[in-house]
Amino acid sequence: MKFFLKVNKESRITFLISIFVSIVFIYYQIPWGLMDDYKWIVLTEEFINNPINKYIEFQKMLISKGTLQPFIQLQLVFQYLIGIYINPLFTHIQNIFIIFFSHLFLYKFFKNKIQIKYIHSLSVFMIFPYTFDMFLLPSLQEKLTIPLFALLLHLLEKNKDNDKFLFVFLLSLSIPLIKLQGSVFVLFIFFYTLLNKNKNSLVSLLGFGLAILVQAYILFFGDKGYYIVDNSFSQILSNLLSPQNLFFLLITIISIFFAIIEKNKEAKYYIFGLAFSGLALQFILINWENYGYLFSFYSFFLALLIPYCGNFLLKKINIQIFFKLTTYSLIGLMLLSSILFFLPRIERWSDLNSVYENLDEIYFENEIYYCGSEGVLTFNNLNNSLTEVKFAGNFEEINEPEFYFIKDDLQCNYLENNLNDKCEQSNGYNSKYRRVEIIKYSC
Repeated sequence: MKFFLKVNKESRITFLISIFVSIVFIYYQIPWGLMDDYKWIVLTEEFINNPINKYIEFQKMLISKGTLQPFIQLQLVFQYLIGIYINPLFTHIQNIFIIFFSHLFLYKFFKNKIQIKYIHSLSVFMIFPYTFDMFLLPSLQEKLTIPLFALLLHLLEKNKDNDKFLFVFLLSLSIPLIKLQGSVFVLFIFFYTLLNKNKNSLVSLLGFGLAILVQAYILFFGDKGYYIVDNSFSQILSNLLSPQNLFFLLITIISIFFAIIEKNKEAKYYIFGLAFSGLALQFILINWENYGYLFSFYSFFLALLIPYCGNFLLKKINIQIFFKLTTYSLIGLMLLSSILFFLPRIERWSDLNSVYENLDEIYFENEIYYCGSEGVLTFNNLNNSLTEVKFAGNFEEINEPEFYFIKDDLQCNYLENNLNDKCEQSNGYNSKYRRVEIIKYSC
């Protein structure tokens, strides 16, 4: 208890909110999800049984698709092993602590540099709806670049007059190799070097540069299929004009404008670094696909840029009551966002338990369909399903007059609307929150 009281306020808040979210996960009994979890479970088990051959085999596959992630199997073992052999909740709880403390570690470097409060940064982090996807998708590797980037910044800051070349170089080299998105931080290091002009930051640039050259070579001379799905001008423009990307673009532009007129030189360069790194991240994502969970990485940038912009304006207005109103408003929006966006997601995940149990215990006399290919793989292989679930991407792929369909209100709305228009519902197998459940249709 004495140790807990000695820990600074920000760390205590981070620990307590991590505990609270973990309790929520335990209450809802969150199982493995439908996206990457089954695939990563299989890869983890294969790696444990045959580490050298499976490591080489998987790395060859990634390189053939246009990316290099030499540490990915270590992440799988680190995050999934405990969930596989004990309970998935352990993987989720570990992931919760990683996310919250990664944000804290990053915030601690910037708090005095750009003059922001922890409660503001944390609130913005939790207001952004796509942050919640990180909590439910432990497979997302890019989040691990954040604590390493924060460690690099703390290392550079504490050793401005001491040479830590090898450690700085290896750390900088590793960040883009965890996930390509990590390469965007080279722009922050560039502005940091312009400001501080020390040998360690130059070595960091060298490490980033080498890793980016390797990734670029594999990307441009390989398949490109992993990161570039459709890079036509019309598709890139369409992706950029999505509400999520427009919002992020607006925040980065406002931040750059405020940084231009910022009198504090250190804050100016750090905001430039964050904003241009954010724009580089956006460039990567608009060449990809607008999967909602990919936007979750924006939250780390927004949690720094939005409080900076807000504080910049508040200082100009200089009315004391506005400072308090900002804090209360952000906390209120955080609670509202949790109700509107986090609660539906966690109820959906909880309902998967009912679907898994029904598939394991009941033999269905008719075909069962689901709209997501990765979900079909999970339903058929994660446990001991007695009936094979089939993939249906549209109504025309279903040929039977009577069949079952796994309703999913965050995934299959487009197909479910079609079914409701053309078919009649009959008896199904309801779940607790009615977000994911098995419904019988007659057409």
